Amino acid sequence: MFPEVPTPRPPRAPLLVAAFTFSLVSIAGCAASVDPAAKADIDGRIASLRQPMSTFPAPATFVPMPLAAGQWTQHKMVDDKGQPSFLTYKILSEEAGAFWIETVHESYSGRTIQLMLVAFGNRTDPGQIEIRAVKMKDSKGRVNEVPAPVISMMQSLYKKALPMLVVNWQGQPQESVVVPGGQFAGCFRARTDVQWAGFHSVQDSWSHPAVPISGLVKSQGVDKPSTMELVAYGLSGATSQF
Repeated sequence: MFPEVPTPRPPRAPLLVAAFTFSLVSIAGCAASVDPAAKADIDGRIASLRQPMSTFPAPATFVPMPLAAGQWTQHKMVDDKGQPSFLTYKILSEEAGAFWIETVHESYSGRTIQLMLVAFGNRTDPGQIEIRAVKMKDSKGRVNEVPAPVISMMQSLYKKALPMLVVNWQGQPQESVVVPGGQFAGCFRARTDVQWAGFHSVQDSWSHPAVPISGLVKSQGVDKPSTMELVAYGLSGATSQF
């Protein structure tokens, strides 16, 4: 028997967290207390970030990179309280037209992991996105799996929180962006309105097709002070930490 799933609470993370993992951290009931070892690790990694060495030219197309097993990205986040963390996305495998996506969130409270089986459709229509399975591991190592009936009932709510997974860059203005992960010329700039379980945030985002999965290079809150910056990424080699 699965444990009771509590009502999702509004997340405080930047756009991509809300857009992709939506309220999974809230559902898992992750502790908010600061873990000294986790804090030291995060602070040390933040301090070790250097000026970007790689440069990427303006894209010749507005089409995103196709999803493929092995891709991964890592972003540094700073929430509206000024607290930093790291968010890593991985595509582990493909199953019947859907992808197993692992999301690792490392914060001052420790590490939480979510596994989702997601069918994206053509990636331009939010109505085609289907979440087929959700599993979570909290900072204490406890595993939780969301029952299929719950996922089915909440599909419409999930889709409202997934604007960044719907990639349509055609006609968007382009700007250059510098982040720890590189210097990206001609990023597509968009403003996105994220809504989930009473949470509402307006975000500006900059994306580039050289970056896998979402293409996200940077996001910045318009109505709330939060940021997200690409630190590193790879086109292969993603392995599970679940």
